Amino acid sequence: MDAYWKDAEQSIRYTDTIESEAVSAVRIRDYLGESDDLVSSTLAFGAVSAACFCIDGLVKESVVDENILSAFNEMDVFKACKSEKQAVKLIESGYVNHASVKKAASLQAAIEGILSANFVMVFDKCHCAFIFDVKGFQSRSLEEPESESVIKGSKDGFSEPIRINTAIVRRHIRSHDLVIKQIEIGTVAKTTVALIFMKNIADSALVQAVEQRLQGAQISSLTSLGQLEKHISARQFALLPTVMHTERADKLSANILNGKIAVLTDGYPVGFIVPANLAMFMQAPEDYSAAPLYASFVRLIRYACLAVNLFLPALYIAVANFSCEILPAKLAQSIMQAKFGMPFSTFTEVVLMLIAFEILIESGLRLPNGVGQAVSIVSGLIVGDAAVSAKLASPAVVMLTAIAGITSFVLPYQSLANSLRVIRFALVLAAAAGGIFALALGVTLMIFYFNGVENFALPFLTPFSTGSARSLLRDTIIRRQRGAD
Repeated sequence: MDAYWKDAEQSIRYTDTIESEAVSAVRIRDYLGESDDLVSSTLAFGAVSAACFCIDGLVKESVVDENILSAFNEMDVFKACKSEKQAVKLIESGYVNHASVKKAASLQAAIEGILSANFVMVFDKCHCAFIFDVKGFQSRSLEEPESESVIKGSKDGFSEPIRINTAIVRRHIRSHDLVIKQIEIGTVAKTTVALIFMKNIADSALVQAVEQRLQGAQISSLTSLGQLEKHISARQFALLPTVMHTERADKLSANILNGKIAVLTDGYPVGFIVPANLAMFMQAPEDYSAAPLYASFVRLIRYACLAVNLFLPALYIAVANFSCEILPAKLAQSIMQAKFGMPFSTFTEVVLMLIAFEILIESGLRLPNGVGQAVSIVSGLIVGDAAVSAKLASPAVVMLTAIAGITSFVLPYQSLANSLRVIRFALVLAAAAGGIFALALGVTLMIFYFNGVENFALPFLTPFSTGSARSLLRDTIIRRQRGAD
């Protein structure tokens, strides 16, 4: 057993022996009969009998009784049926008053219909089945997204069922050009993924590329969104995020209308937006609810905070260790006095404080909301004050670490902030090794890396690296009036 779990991903081997088989009630019971939640019954009408299947808890029993079974028991045409072939023709002609009915000619389609929360009626002699869409499982009501605050905007966040999520998008985008394609992913356990785009706006080559990646995903079962994100990201080990995720329906819909591709996954209240670049991660939906002047001012602050978050700790080390003479005399004297009597070097102080800050962030995330916030605040105050009092860290290092940490939370998307915090450590190492010269070299390499990361031919630094000065002032750094776009 240990050998199995040691390499479980390679140990799973799935052979699809269902696809070539004809529809049969006996074979359905062979595949699903061991599960106690399978509801199996026989419906008799006229001289015909049909086997009925569904999963307990996934269908609306009242709809099955009133809309489907009642038709066979009450309508004279079904009471007079003498053969399964005649019953099949009647159902195909629409005598069963139900909005969504599909005919399945293979055993695999019938079993997938049962497992997808449908009511399935099987006619053995005709080797076919009818799939009635009567999904009725419990789900959360539409709530405001917990991970993304909504100041002025739509508060309907996504839920777990994919059909609810696609309906929310339809409500936001009432256009006949909106296309929703469903793809089944998984060789052992299948999961429905929806590809959403505007056919008159989105690039057809981009749509085809995203669809090919999803269909080519070699996943046994989709148990986390990270598995799906890996297949639609630029690279498996890319440090920068090239896929944006959101729980807000208005944000997803706005990006769809801008030509992006959205991906929704059944069972997860999160949508992906591809491709994504730096400019998208620096924008927030509330920018378009505020006055252009104020929104532009806030965006400039975000970019300034990004620079402070990345460079402040490394710049402090480079100046304090190698180039203290470039500082004003009083400031340099203040830094030297703060460092007097400290047992650690400036580099060690900064690294230890940055690691302590990361630990506080992780502890706050893992604990319940109320407790996590209290622990983060109290721990930060206690750790910072105790470190200064015990002369383990200078006040300047504690202050700059706090400033660098706070500025990371100004960024609208924490997936970008998390990546930048890792890069910050690399810049700190460069500054400690060679001062301002090494820091400048590290920043240059960082820009080359940023510019080299792309997803679906969209560079991460677009439009900073590929656009004109006008494009930067259009809706990147400056948020202009909608009429001017």
